[in-house]
This record gives sequence, C-alpha cells and structure tokens, in this order.
Amino acid sequence: MGLGIDPTNDYVFRLAFGDPANSDLLIHLLNAILDLPSPIVDVEILNPHIEQEFETDKLAILDIKARDSDRRLLNIEMQKSVTPALRERLIYYAACLCSGQMSEGEDYTELRPTIGICLLLSIMFPEVSEGHLKFTLSNVPHGIQFTDHFQIHTVELPKYNAAACDGPIGSHLEKWAWLFQRAEELDADRLRSLLPEPPFQKMIGILEMISKTPNQRHIYDSLQRAARDKAWEISAAKREAMLTGHEKGLEEGREEGREEGREEGREEGREEGLRIGLSGQIRLLQQFLNQPQSSDQHLAGLTLPELERRVADLQAQLNSRGNS
Repeated sequence: MGLGIDPTNDYVFRLAFGDPANSDLLIHLLNAILDLPSPIVDVEILNPHIEQEFETDKLAILDIKARDSDRRLLNIEMQKSVTPALRERLIYYAACLCSGQMSEGEDYTELRPTIGICLLLSIMFPEVSEGHLKFTLSNVPHGIQFTDHFQIHTVELPKYNAAACDGPIGSHLEKWAWLFQRAEELDADRLRSLLPEPPFQKMIGILEMISKTPNQRHIYDSLQRAARDKAWEISAAKREAMLTGHEKGLEEGREEGREEGREEGREEGREEGLRIGLSGQIRLLQQFLNQPQSSDQHLAGLTLPELERRVADLQAQLNSRGNS
C-alpha cells in the first residue's frame, strides 16, 4: 500500500524543506537544480516552517526564503498550476527579495545575487523539452549578459520520467522530480530501495512520519481537501459564468437582430453576452476571495480587455491561495 502522502502538498513541502532541522534536504535540492561551480554547503532559512501556521491559518506562508553560504538570496516554491499571472508573480517575488537587501545609506555593490526557483506540476513552456530552464537579464540579439545577479529558474516536473517503475535513473534533479511525482503511490520500503542516498532516505522518512502522526496527517488531509474544493469552485464559477454569458448573448443577439438587422444584432449580442459572462466571473471570484463585489456601474464602465484582465488577476489571487 502506498504512503498516501503527496510531497508537493503545501504543508509537506514546507515541513520538509522549510524546517532548519532539514536544511540538508534544502541544500541537496538547491544544488540539484542550480548545479553551481561551487556547491552550496550551508543555508539559513529566513522564514522557517511554523506548524501553528497550518493549524490556524489557511493562508500560511508557502514559499521558502533562504540565504546560502555565499550570501545569495533564494526563494523556492512548489506551484501546482500555471496561473495567468505566474510569470509576473515570480518576477515580483524575486525583485522583492533583491530590493529587501538594501537599507538607507548602503552601497549597491553590497547587493547579493537573487535567485527565484519555481517547481511546477504543470507545463509552462511546451515549446521546449527541457524540464529545467534558467532565465537571466541579457541582450538577446548579441547574447550579452547584463548580469546573473537576478535569476529565475523553472523546473517542470512532468517533463521528467515519472513513469519509470524501477526508479529514476540520472541526475539528482531527475531523482527529486521522480520522488515528487511518485512518492504518494509507493510504500516506504519500495521508495527506500529505489533511492538509497541519504537525502532521499530522510525525505521518505518525513513522508512516513506525516502519514503516521495524527496531527500532521490531519493538517495534510485538510489542505488536500481545501485544494480540491477550491479547484471545484473555480471550475464551477467558470462554467456558470460561461453558460450565463452564452445564454444572455443569444437572447440579446436575437432581440437586436429583430430591431437593427440580424448580423449586427448577433455581433452586439455576443459582445454583451461576453461582458455579462466576464462580470459574472468577477463577482464569483470576488465572493470566493471575500472581497467587496463590484457594482454594475463600475463593471459597465470597463472595456472588454479590462474585464478580461480583472478576471485573470482574480483567478491568479485565488489560485495562489489554493495552490502553491
């Protein structure tokens, strides 16, 4: 019987990699991803895992911030889906980490490299086969790098061979990718036999501990249920808004067609239906986020592109709460 614990769960990921007692696991994962000329030998976790956050706060901190032995600043997170504003959010998080180093009167030469890392359970860049991509500031036409002090790394886990039944073969990153995707369905003894190296053995032990500790298992199950419920709510909101917009668009199109001409009526009806559908999505998403709902007058004053951007922004906020 499998462990039944998903390592990509917010609580599990934070417990395994955000606890100073497990800094060796974070070091191993960072070295597997970054593959630096001089490996990281030590990290200071700047926002350590606090059990009570997950017991009392549904919006517990999900990313992990750390400083390594060369004073580089790192932000690492697990993201289950590619949300509309994910790229912008990754840039923002890394920029905040970079700017947060400076105090008034300090010299810019003291700024240390900032690295953002996002482990993804979805495909973000289908146009390339590589699972790990590194982004820096550079001039594309001439291939001139402006600086490597600001980096964003994405690791698309589905691009790694998780289907291998006899265990992962290859780099440490490939082994981590395999473990993240397969650990839930395999038992601890099987995992230990396939991944004999100490960091993986420790990770498997943490998963086994969570499965057997009532309080930790309760937190894990609660977050899993919350994630499923949130995904269902988002899907239901989209279906309801699309259905409302479609029906209203047909109705308005027929009415306008009778008065001003069939083709013009259809076009205006489609646009009005789309506006109504988007407005419905906005209100439903605001309801899920416990935000004040926009008035008819406010929404009527927005253009279609503005309505679409508002929906994308609200979906990103909701997904950030339900997924990490």
